[in-house]
Amino acid sequence: NWTVVIGGMLMVAMTTTAFYLITVYAPTFGKTVLQLSTSDALLVTLLVAISNFIWLPIGGTLSDRFGRKPVLLAMTVLTVLTAYPALSYVVNAPSFAHMLETLLWFSFLYGMYNGAMIPALTEIMPVEVRVAGFSLAYSLATAIFGGFTPAISTWFIHITGDKASPAYWMMFAALCALCSTLALYRRANARGQVMQGAV
Repeated sequence: NWTVVIGGMLMVAMTTTAFYLITVYAPTFGKTVLQLSTSDALLVTLLVAISNFIWLPIGGTLSDRFGRKPVLLAMTVLTVLTAYPALSYVVNAPSFAHMLETLLWFSFLYGMYNGAMIPALTEIMPVEVRVAGFSLAYSLATAIFGGFTPAISTWFIHITGDKASPAYWMMFAALCALCSTLALYRRANARGQVMQGAV
């Protein structure tokens, strides 16, 4: 089942990258890149964490009603299209309000996607390896994509001189998730696996 596990890891890549970007890396980004105060950067991170709790169940509810796949595809496409413009918006005019607006948008993308992704990944995994497969896919994505997000974001800024360049990493993760979602659902449909999101 390694094909499904690796596909699941790529699906989770969007979740872990976005989460680490808007929570773990956000205070550093706000203070060192945007030159905001530590208290402002931390307050934005706190508000984003609260926002995550709001969007997660909404994403799950919408995926229950309309299917996992449409929500997953919509959020990954939106991320690819808007991540760089959103981050450019705040780096071109750094302020508490602009940082909050940008990261709340990212929180919306993350929360809606993750609310659909968790049940989707569970449903995609074969029953006989569901727990092990889910755990391994999530752990690999966290270690490879999420865990390296702060370092890669800092490196991108250093080598490009573009303060909005961390968006490229988020866009790459979203593309991985988009391609993986399409492939895994096609595989599941080909095998006749009954899935709520296979529409």
